[in-house]
Amino acid sequence: MLVRGNVVVEGVAIGNIQFLDMDYEKHLKSYTAEDIEAEKKKYNQALQLAQKDLEEMLESEENLSESEKEIMGAHQMLLEDVAFIEAITTYIEQGKPATEAVLLAVADFKTMFDAIDDPYLRERQNDMVDVGNRLLRKLLGIPEFSIEGDHVILCAKDIEPSIMAGLSEKKVKGILLENGSKTSHTVIIAKAKGFVTMVGVEVTSQMAAQGSSVIVDADKGEILLQPSEEQMTEYKERVEKQETERTYLMERAKLPACTKDGREVLVAANISSPEDMEKACSFGCEGVGLYRTEFFFMESSKLPSEEEQFEAYKAVAEQAKGALCVIRTLDIGGDKHCDCLKLEKEDNPFLGFRAIRICLQSKDMFKTQLRAILRAGVYGKVGIMIPMVTMLSEITETKKLIEEAKEELKARNVPYGENVPVGIMVETPASVMMAPVFAKYVDFFSIGTNDLVQYTLAVDRGNQTVNYLYDYFNPAVIQSIYQIVTAAHEAGIWVGMCGEMAGDRMALPFLLSLGIDELSMSVSQAPAVKEQIRSLESDKCNLEEILKFSETEEVRAYLKELVK
Repeated sequence: MLVRGNVVVEGVAIGNIQFLDMDYEKHLKSYTAEDIEAEKKKYNQALQLAQKDLEEMLESEENLSESEKEIMGAHQMLLEDVAFIEAITTYIEQGKPATEAVLLAVADFKTMFDAIDDPYLRERQNDMVDVGNRLLRKLLGIPEFSIEGDHVILCAKDIEPSIMAGLSEKKVKGILLENGSKTSHTVIIAKAKGFVTMVGVEVTSQMAAQGSSVIVDADKGEILLQPSEEQMTEYKERVEKQETERTYLMERAKLPACTKDGREVLVAANISSPEDMEKACSFGCEGVGLYRTEFFFMESSKLPSEEEQFEAYKAVAEQAKGALCVIRTLDIGGDKHCDCLKLEKEDNPFLGFRAIRICLQSKDMFKTQLRAILRAGVYGKVGIMIPMVTMLSEITETKKLIEEAKEELKARNVPYGENVPVGIMVETPASVMMAPVFAKYVDFFSIGTNDLVQYTLAVDRGNQTVNYLYDYFNPAVIQSIYQIVTAAHEAGIWVGMCGEMAGDRMALPFLLSLGIDELSMSVSQAPAVKEQIRSLESDKCNLEEILKFSETEEVRAYLKELVK
């Protein structure tokens, strides 16, 4: 039987189906409620057990990725959230059983999040349900989910992020989800773990028995239930070939990314913390093209100090061993939860008070970060990147603050990097139009394709209803990227790319023909991208031809032919 779905992580996996089905309803019906004090005691015990689970998960021997740590940390914070605890306790004091109190509190918070239309809080809603379910399992005595056997293809309507984070990469080979999106926390963890993953897949126990064989072909977007012996033989050969290729890519990961005609492109890493650097180096990334410093601020209830930031930036610069580390200044807004900034919720946070707009109105906070980056410049090569630029004044005012920060460090006799390059993320239509002007005032451009697509095409990248429109191969985006690179090179500055497009191997012929200088991506993508660069000529794409296309599918079809 053939079932189709939407590919999230490409590859081929063979294994046995294991269904994940937490039947809370059945257990809730048999729950025996007691008096108020007894229910409070049961809740407190459940809370302690849930907190212990997360602590053990974060301290487990099988290392979690930074994305997994961030999500598990968010769950810890929710379990400790005073308002959430008070809501549950209040319901119990009103005579509700502990189980019902948890469900009611989760429903209250979900209703609150429903009223706020932004992607970050939509994900917080999922986290709240996940945390509530963890408490329910403790109250109901439901054992935590465990993988049965090896070579498992896990199949579920959805999987709670905390369960996904605990899955063994040695045992689980594939993930099939009926629900889920490419930006959900569950899928982020699946990507980090390297599971072959598809969403929009409906596989029931009536279609395939627990433990039955299944083939997941996430290259084609197909699932083969109850495959024949012939199909199994064919796909086992493909899996072996896939593993051989991965081994080969890792062996060559640290070789330069040089095209067949001798042009070298720098392949760098997108990171969120210093802990990401070890993997980045082992996967052949040369420095950092994007250090997302907002996670530093999102993880704390108070603003991180200059010393705290300096130690983090220094650690990244030292581990890069002389390669450039581009540190993006605080890029946050109403779409990202940040207790230390106390940002007001906005109707349209992507067009609101965010990124450089916040920094230039909070100059003391901004200069604290700038001083920390400048100090890190003594221990390696660092660059400062300004996000969400739409006006020249945002560049000139930032550069003025950088000079003030240098003077302050000099007055304190604190060493700092004298020649730290300053660049901008080009991710808005305004910065595309003004690129020839902006290029005269900065040392580099980095194209942030995720937001550039969103703003250029007027498509909310977190909205599943319109996600079919979100495509960086749209001719409008292709034209914009061409204008950006042209403006940069005419002004004599280098230009990189740090959005999802940078790691798309089908985009490489176009980007190489443009003369892109740097590509920064998720660490796991780097070995394959570097190998593909080594297999291409730098001028394989005819720019004159691709710039004439007026339909997205024309662009895709043309590039697909070039990477065959």
